[in-house]
Amino acid sequence: MLLFLLFLLVIFGAAGLWVHLKGLEHVLVHQRWVFVCLFLLPLSVVFDLYSYVRAWIVFQLHSAPKKHDDRVRNIQKQVRAWKEDGSRTQMCTARPGWLTMSLRVGKYKQTMRNISINLIDILDVDVKRQVVRVEPLATMGQITAALVPLGWTLPV
Repeated sequence: MLLFLLFLLVIFGAAGLWVHLKGLEHVLVHQRWVFVCLFLLPLSVVFDLYSYVRAWIVFQLHSAPKKHDDRVRNIQKQVRAWKEDGSRTQMCTARPGWLTMSLRVGKYKQTMRNISINLIDILDVDVKRQVVRVEPLATMGQITAALVPLGWTLPV
């Protein structure tokens, strides 16, 4: 973010920054690569690093199975509240659009009941039975990172 602001200061000059907000819009729309290279890519690396470290710690501490039942109860509580409110709208997950693989803009989520589903962990790797238990939003990257040290891979 700091690099991006420095870039803007260089382009527009510190004194005229506020005057050139229309120019900022032009740069963001027509020169997207600047925004992507200086802001989005570094932010993406930090987010991926955080996600990987978090998943590794949770898997090593075996804390996901302990929290799984509480997370499921929280989802059940949200669904019951939706039913008690009369089920007037449809339900959907509360996952933000930037976390999805789809290019579709999730405007439909504004008119539906959003249910927060935080089920993103690997629960168990049973080496003896060769079974991997995961929560529904665990990613292929998480699963692969857990299986590769065992010499396993997913049959795709």
